Order: sequence, then C-alpha cells, then structure tokens
Amino acid sequence: MLEKESGVFITGTDTNIGKTLVSASLAWKLSKHKDKVCIMKPFATSNKIYSNQYNSKDLYLLTKSLKIKENQFYLNPYFYMLAASPYMASEILNKDSPSIKIAFERFSYLKRKYSFVVVEGIGGIMVPINDKHYLIDFIKLTKLSVVIVTTPQIGTFNHTLLTVQMCKNYDISISGIVFNKMPKRPSIVEITTPTFMEKLTKVPTLGIIPYYKNIKFNNLTFKKVSDKLNNVL
Repeated sequence: MLEKESGVFITGTDTNIGKTLVSASLAWKLSKHKDKVCIMKPFATSNKIYSNQYNSKDLYLLTKSLKIKENQFYLNPYFYMLAASPYMASEILNKDSPSIKIAFERFSYLKRKYSFVVVEGIGGIMVPINDKHYLIDFIKLTKLSVVIVTTPQIGTFNHTLLTVQMCKNYDISISGIVFNKMPKRPSIVEITTPTFMEKLTKVPTLGIIPYYKNIKFNNLTFKKVSDKLNNVL
C-alpha cells in the first residue's frame, strides 16, 4: 500500500496511544525495501529536554529504527519544554508559536533528500499548533496519506470515528487504521472493534498490535511490531 508512496503521516486518537512505536517500526520495515528512509517529528513538547543531541525523547526513539545522521533542525523543527499542545506551550512559555509554513519547508527538504519520510504527529489531529492552525492543517500541506493509531478499548471508538471524519472533511487520504494495545485476553468488544470500525468507516485495518509491557525500542521490537502490520506494503 505504501510501497509506491514517498511518505506517510502517523497520527493517533490521543497522546500515548502508540504513534512513536508504530512510526519507528514502520520506518524500520520500510528501510528493508527502500534505500533512503527518514523519520520526522515536526512538533514536540515535553517537561524536559531528553539529551544534548535530541530535545525530544520521541525523536530519539524514532531514530533508533534507522541509521541516519540528520540534524534535528530538520527532524524536529519545533520543541517546547512544557508537556502541552505546541500553541499552549508557546503561550505559557512566552515564545513564538510554531509556523506550519516553516515546518513544511523542513519537511520538503527531507522529502527531496530521502526516498520516503515517516512523519509522526503530536497528540491527535486537532491539536492546536498556533492561533490559526491545527495539526490537520499541516498534514494537509504535506499531501501525505495518514495512518491512524488507536486502541480497541472502550472510549476510543468515538475518537477514531471523529479522526476519520475530520480527515474526510479535509480531503486527506487515509491509508488505514492500526489498533494498538490489544489485550492478551481481549473482551468480545475489544476483539470485535477492528472489524466493526472497518464496517462503519470503510477504512482498512492495517494491523492489530498486542499490548507489550515494558517495551524496548530495538530491532527485535521493530520486527515484532512491523510483522503485525501485514497490509502496509
């Protein structure tokens, strides 16, 4: 499905839903089929800087899936040291809000340099980036199709449907939905959710990933997760 594309945008129904795990695993899998694969985290926030090399821990985890040497100036144009939406964080910290135009310029640079770019969003698609734009406005600029990461738990059904509907409203192509954190012993509702969601949205299920406790971001994990993404390539 993505083999002939030049990139994909990974979004989710919430924060801590598994976007970084799916993005890293997908990038790892694609790197086995394409020469030059890159990752990008255009907007990130956290209560602390992760390291001297990477402001964002998510970006660090993403880079573990690929052997690339790229400046975070391009990989993560905007980072705010406050765990909130980029717009709220910039307001509270009294800093300039992110510009989706500048973020798009950095994305365009990566797209020219690499054959495929996996872009991970922040939170859900309606996270405010500045006083005029939401994350979905940036997605629209990239012209990438999206993969929606959700879970089968009760409570995310509504969020998933809303995410799908907003993408349709913005005329953004949806490659499919990934269901993360499937319990080892799922309830009848949890096991039925992927097929029921597909029936309602007409959006294909790209994979069902089991719940992993104390997950480590390494090649073993990337293979284990990417093997569950059966319908991606």
